[in-house]
Amino acid sequence: MQWPLTYFEKKRLVQLAIVLAILLWVCVDALSGGAVYWQRVWMRLPLLLTGSGDGWPLTGGFALNIFLGIGSMALAAILGTLLAFGMMAKSRLIRLPCFFVMNFLRNSPWIVLLFAMLYIIPFNVRLFGVSIAVPAFAKALIGLALPTGANFAEIIRGAVQSIHSGQWEAARALGYMPMAIYGRIILPQALRRMIPGWMNLYALLMIATSLATVTGIQDVVTTLNTLLSMENERVIVYFYITTLFLFFAYCYPIALLARRMEQSVKGDAL
Repeated sequence: MQWPLTYFEKKRLVQLAIVLAILLWVCVDALSGGAVYWQRVWMRLPLLLTGSGDGWPLTGGFALNIFLGIGSMALAAILGTLLAFGMMAKSRLIRLPCFFVMNFLRNSPWIVLLFAMLYIIPFNVRLFGVSIAVPAFAKALIGLALPTGANFAEIIRGAVQSIHSGQWEAARALGYMPMAIYGRIILPQALRRMIPGWMNLYALLMIATSLATVTGIQDVVTTLNTLLSMENERVIVYFYITTLFLFFAYCYPIALLARRMEQSVKGDAL
């Protein structure tokens, strides 16, 4: 290794130092009696992961956070696509309301939107004389999908508008209709530029699913709070560290892959 170090070499050194510090802490903690507490965490791990003490069936826990993240992202994709094309519409009657909705949702605290959905969406809906209960999971899904969809819309709009205007002009000169220009020329190129942003947004959304505990769903944070009432104060730190690691282990590979894909599209010609 030669000096001065490059950015990537410095980054690897920092990552190595963090890993070594964690391993050193684990060893010191184990020698000082922490192994007993880690054993308690290991016994309760199926409950944290699935919401069931035996690991099956899946009734909550971290698995519910994953399902909530995927469902919210799917709903956000629909909402974000509609908002994005609305913001790019020629008519001001369509474009301005879409801009307002996007900015309002994008700049609203996520936890406030979750609380709002908890009380705005009724607990029961009557359809054709039949009362249908609205589960807390549905309210959490909508509450997380709204700000995610607004950010999703900005990613789509930015990717589409990054395509050089000359391609639009060339397509019009060849007689393509607007829908054909989008479908055959613009979107195939923009999609490649959207994917890294989508993946980063999904990682952020997955972390934000921990806020959904305010709606009363049995996610990993709610399960953790229930679990801590049955354990002593000393072991609480170990359970929180385990929960933190679960989110890190799930989200970091996604963010890392998104970063690599972002590097791969940096050189794309406009």
